[in-house]
Amino acid sequence: MIWNGYAGKVLEVNLTSGRVEKMDLDRDVVEKYIGGKGFGIHTLYNRLPVGCDPLAPENILVFATGPLTGTSAPASGRMELCTKSPATGLWLDSNAGGSLGPELKYAGYDAVVITGASPSPVILLIEDDEISLVPADSYWGLDTLETHRRLKEAYSTDHRIACIGQGGELLSPLANVLTEYRSFGRGGAGAVMGSKKLKAMVVNGSGYVTASDADEFSRMVRESTNELANSPDSGAAKPEFGTNVILSLMDYTGIHPTKNFRRSTLDEKPVDEHDIRKYYDRHRACFSCTIRCSKIAKVKEGVFKGAFTEGPEYETVWSFGAHCGNTDVAAIIRAEQLCDTYGIDAISAGNVIGFLMDCFDRGLITTDDTDGLELTWGNGQAIVDAVHLMGKREGVGHIWSLGVKQLENIIPGAKGFGAHVKGMELPAYDPRASKGMALAYATSDRGGCHLRSWPIGEEIMNSSNPMGLHTTEFKPELVKGQQDLYCLVNCSGLCLFAAFTLTLDQIAPLFESITGIKSFGNAENLLLAGERVNNLVRLFNVREGLTPDQDTLPERFKTEPLPDGPCKGETVDVTSMVSSYYKVRGWTEAGKPAPELLEKLDIPLNPEPIQS
Repeated sequence: MIWNGYAGKVLEVNLTSGRVEKMDLDRDVVEKYIGGKGFGIHTLYNRLPVGCDPLAPENILVFATGPLTGTSAPASGRMELCTKSPATGLWLDSNAGGSLGPELKYAGYDAVVITGASPSPVILLIEDDEISLVPADSYWGLDTLETHRRLKEAYSTDHRIACIGQGGELLSPLANVLTEYRSFGRGGAGAVMGSKKLKAMVVNGSGYVTASDADEFSRMVRESTNELANSPDSGAAKPEFGTNVILSLMDYTGIHPTKNFRRSTLDEKPVDEHDIRKYYDRHRACFSCTIRCSKIAKVKEGVFKGAFTEGPEYETVWSFGAHCGNTDVAAIIRAEQLCDTYGIDAISAGNVIGFLMDCFDRGLITTDDTDGLELTWGNGQAIVDAVHLMGKREGVGHIWSLGVKQLENIIPGAKGFGAHVKGMELPAYDPRASKGMALAYATSDRGGCHLRSWPIGEEIMNSSNPMGLHTTEFKPELVKGQQDLYCLVNCSGLCLFAAFTLTLDQIAPLFESITGIKSFGNAENLLLAGERVNNLVRLFNVREGLTPDQDTLPERFKTEPLPDGPCKGETVDVTSMVSSYYKVRGWTEAGKPAPELLEKLDIPLNPEPIQS
């Protein structure tokens, strides 16, 4: 079969047996699930044993691209990594940019499905048709930066890499997978890779992606590129400041949490986008991206002189900054650099440190419990030292790297002070300040996450008709609609930042002209695919033990009003919003997709689960 927009093959690798198979892409799966996250959930739902331990050989890793990955469409360098999360025990998909996804397509594969576990460390080497498992004993124990450097020397600078550092090797629930300075973050996918003794996947391809209608596709690429360039966001703000462009706005509106969500202000001047910009050394863009939101930051003086990172991103400026009562930008840059080096998640790591500082401030822990670290608010050196401990899982760092949910139960008196949903630490938006964000957190399929729905844009940044932060009216409809749209984007190979500017009616012609699949040219059909994928993920999570009482927020956000800032006095109880959300979704009161909805979405009503 001739494919356009797709490579047409899925690579299956069993690390236990060493067996490699090249499978034809299924046309029905493509039309219903598109790619990326859709390919991932279709694989895990149909093949993963129910109740499987995330760190067992039976767990599955799926690296999956979309039809736009590796094309000339703007911001089309994205791909997904899907698995069962060791941090939450539920579904996990993580999205990363860079050049790995395009390279995988050029090598001839839309997805790589990895099962089993190797008895010793290996590298999965993909060079077009040549697939091999290479011994990696000499790489085991190396951090991600050194692993990248040595692999580039061993193969070539054109080989693209996804690898783990010590965090993944030591099975930390915070472990990421690093690819060319970008991260498959949140939820511990790096630990799954480590449990399989897979140090890295190295890819080089000599092929290309064909278009069904090259002229029409080129025309739509020009139009979408112009649209991004003319947008104040993607054409000016993000190229200048990166993701930190919203720092001042989040502070001004009271959304930016400080000191482990105890406040929304700091006594000293908060860090803003101009403070961060002073450290930028140069701009960097992912594959085929005109937005170039990524920055390289360097510290040129002081105790952290020489520190550098790709970033720091808005979320980590918060997690190691305001969340820890810290305004030392150099310490933030060093902490993010270490997270990338060890291969651990910077949002979760900073969240843990802020939580520990809160416990330290309350007298629940002392230096006797912290290996001597003075975890006082704003102590930049202690933040950096704590990242070292977590990255290497040394001393108390072994326990800290379990995450906030576990630490709440380990530290006497700390129960209720954490900020997580379903075991995943919250990002940089206080749910009491944004009722839409509160619902987005509560209903996110992978736990506390801002990348399933970001209602703040409609609440305060819609210049024509802002919905408002504190009303709950129409928030269920907004969150559901955004979740389906964002899911579609994560199936496509596009970056969400492009979708923030482009409308679905502008994106749909890109799908149809590259693939030739007529149904992809219909915006409603594409959105339906996003809804289909989200509902299959919900079925997966319910099967893995998710219950409606987990679609909620920590009790503290209901009982502790914000004490300061523009949203002073605000609390949030998501119960009624979640109930309305279930109805908008077409789910039962028990939070399960109703039979008539599954029939509408063409999802089997009575699938046969695989038993572990």
